[in-house]
Amino acid sequence: MKKISLLALFLGFNIALGACSDDDAAPIVKNESFQLPAKAYVLAEQTKRAIVIRDAETQRNVWSWDPYTARVPSAHQDWFINPSEVKPVFNKRYILMTASGGAVALIRLSDHKLMFYANCGQNPHSVEILPDGNIVTAESKSGEINTFVVDTVKVLGMKANTIKLGNAHNVVWDKERECIYATATIQAGVTALFRMNYNGNRNNPQLTNQTRIYTFDKESGGHDLFPVYGEEDKLWLTAASAVYKFDISTDVPTCEKVYSIADIKSICNGPDGILMLKPTEEWWAEGLVNEKGEELFKMDGAKIYKGRWMIDNTFSYPEKHDFVLGED
Repeated sequence: MKKISLLALFLGFNIALGACSDDDAAPIVKNESFQLPAKAYVLAEQTKRAIVIRDAETQRNVWSWDPYTARVPSAHQDWFINPSEVKPVFNKRYILMTASGGAVALIRLSDHKLMFYANCGQNPHSVEILPDGNIVTAESKSGEINTFVVDTVKVLGMKANTIKLGNAHNVVWDKERECIYATATIQAGVTALFRMNYNGNRNNPQLTNQTRIYTFDKESGGHDLFPVYGEEDKLWLTAASAVYKFDISTDVPTCEKVYSIADIKSICNGPDGILMLKPTEEWWAEGLVNEKGEELFKMDGAKIYKGRWMIDNTFSYPEKHDFVLGED
């Protein structure tokens, strides 16, 4: 056997065992005994088209998923170009994600199983789990909020229903008020927060009663909308010129500017502080920063678009967040 073949065999053996690469951003193949670190980030990493979990204390990548090692059918792999959203769900046992190529997917951490996926449009930016396990996405290219019936037997799904919402970039479920929030650009330079109800129909999921509840007259580009950890009834919003907090405790929300930082792609806070993705290139960076702009880590060569703490989101989900559709 030629030396080059032996080398290839050796490398293949190490990959099969889940050996770590010298490239910090490289995907890590599945490990069925995976234990989530005490403090971790989950990242949308676009160079490798990967979802990456990084230990926040050791600053090592400890888990990743990509459509190639997951053996997504080749005809659908381009749907996973440029991961654009990552949310821990079902008590941090699953990751909910979208990618700019059109993919929405639910992935189980323990064995990297792709539980459900579909195409939700040309440029989705966010996704949410509804109380019955169905999914809703925000797609900016066509300005669509799409709902999906999640079927973990068929795995591959398709849009169930669509409503129009201009330049839609975000969706958040409010478990107390039983509604969805999303922002939209309603005209040049004007962004608004909308509330929608869910009909609760497992087989025909629809959002209804779309209502504008807050309007920015001089703000554009509503981007990331996410619950504020530790503050009931509060939502972060990142926009073109600043970072805001909504207080939705009343029918007419109030809003305050918190940070005068422009073009933040994602924001998330937890017991260990605030995470932001502040682009250093066109729309990505090699690491996350805090609210002071201090770099928390750097993954050389990575293109990170969003980052979240791997913690439970109690604003949207119950304390015990079960996977209601079964796990096989």
